[in-house]
Amino acid sequence: MAHAELDNQLDLLEGDTEDPKGGPSWLIMIAGTILTFVTCVAVSGLYYGAERREQDTKYISVASQAKETQRAANRARLMEEAHWETYTDASGDMIIDRKLKVPIDHAMGLVVSKYSDASEMKAGK
Repeated sequence: MAHAELDNQLDLLEGDTEDPKGGPSWLIMIAGTILTFVTCVAVSGLYYGAERREQDTKYISVASQAKETQRAANRARLMEEAHWETYTDASGDMIIDRKLKVPIDHAMGLVVSKYSDASEMKAGK
């Protein structure tokens, strides 16, 4: 039974490199596994987060570009001179006889002058 005293892993024989100590080997293996798992989760989180932000940005940019185009068209329409418009359907029949289109500044002035006179009359009574 002389070999029983050589089974001690803590006291390696001189030049014996075949059986390394179990503790450090397990520690390195567990730490490496945890590090690999954390790295994979972090990289996938970064990837899907960047993909989601890119999709949100693309969606918002398309919508905001359409809104900006619509705002420019509305602004140009509001700055037109006063004119009469008629509306017809596809067959050419008139739907609305005539409609007066007034620029917004002029329309606001008309409303202010109309209601400012009315408010002065009520205050004078």
